[in-house]
Amino acid sequence: MTSPDATTARRIIVTGCDHAYFELVMELISSIRDHNSVPIGVIDCGMDAGQLAQLEARGILILAPFIPDYAPASALKRRPNLAINICKLWLDQMLPDFDLILWIDADAWVQDGRAIEQMFAAAAGGTLAIVPEIGAKIANLLGVRWICPGWMQIRSFLYKNATRARLPFSIRRQIGAKPLLNAGVFCLHRDAAIWPVLRKWQACILPRRGMAFTQDQLCIALAVYIDGLPVTFLDNSHNYIGPWLLDEATGQLANLFFPHAPVGIVHMASQKAIREALHHTMTIPTVRGGQATLNIRYGGMRHL
Repeated sequence: MTSPDATTARRIIVTGCDHAYFELVMELISSIRDHNSVPIGVIDCGMDAGQLAQLEARGILILAPFIPDYAPASALKRRPNLAINICKLWLDQMLPDFDLILWIDADAWVQDGRAIEQMFAAAAGGTLAIVPEIGAKIANLLGVRWICPGWMQIRSFLYKNATRARLPFSIRRQIGAKPLLNAGVFCLHRDAAIWPVLRKWQACILPRRGMAFTQDQLCIALAVYIDGLPVTFLDNSHNYIGPWLLDEATGQLANLFFPHAPVGIVHMASQKAIREALHHTMTIPTVRGGQATLNIRYGGMRHL
């Protein structure tokens, strides 16, 4: 594919998928195009020829994954789509013609286009633009295991994954109670200082126990919480993973926090059945106190 026009080459939205997530990627692309003409790139980690042809017909930039030498070959052989998580930390090298790079996972879609512009704006100064998982979640903010009165064991995502990576206890202690920085949506300038730091941690973590699936989020947390690289936090509407709420007046998914503004980017993490097929539904509350049964995918919400 030829290089993007100079007037649009500055910004790009990137995702990645294999053949199984192709339908979700097409929905993500459609949701972006509802709001923005920014170039879109897709990392190919197992799509077939017909799927690639459909992307090319829509003017999508198709990217080959970049796999560093230290990546666990056996894990990638079993699950080639793990390369997507590895590539997230190499996007500045993979996309030399772009300045601002916005990553959105394939199991997400854009409901409110303002979220795209706000993510780009937050990263323009060279900081990492990302959403911490401290929003409207009806869940314990910190995973713990109570041992006896007054004693507990930290069981947070970051603590468990840092332990799996055999990082020193001094590091586990510093990040264990920190909020997870969800790597499903983030934005960075190609010249941001954090890129080499992310890859420093990746080179340390990735060879250990084949941690390809979760290493991206752990590397981001380490670069922010241990190395102190600059970060700009955005509210959870920019990477919304629930609890789900429907605004009957607009037919849109709304933020649980009052005044229940529209969700910007819907992220269907942990919604396996919903992702797999549009006929799978869930029942969620509505702003006016009722209930609605729906599929929260882009394709499902378009039929409301």
